[in-house]
Amino acid sequence: QANVILDIRGVHCPGPIVEAKKLLNGMKTGEILKLISNCPGIRSDIVGWADTTGIKIVGTTEASPGEFEFFLQKG
Repeated sequence: QANVILDIRGVHCPGPIVEAKKLLNGMKTGEILKLISNCPGIRSDIVGWADTTGIKIVGTTEASPGEFEFFLQKG
């Protein structure tokens, strides 16, 4: 269950990560952000970003071809 949903389809990298970071900064530890993106490089970019920032990817779904939903938990 997501606390906040960010639907950022149509925005190319690094836009989705920049906007997710802004939202996560205002969230409480343990809260979950659902990020919806169809950016071609999002899958690889988000893993590297999460590893370096302490954000936990608690779930990933390919909602439709090329469209992904990431559930990100603030650490």
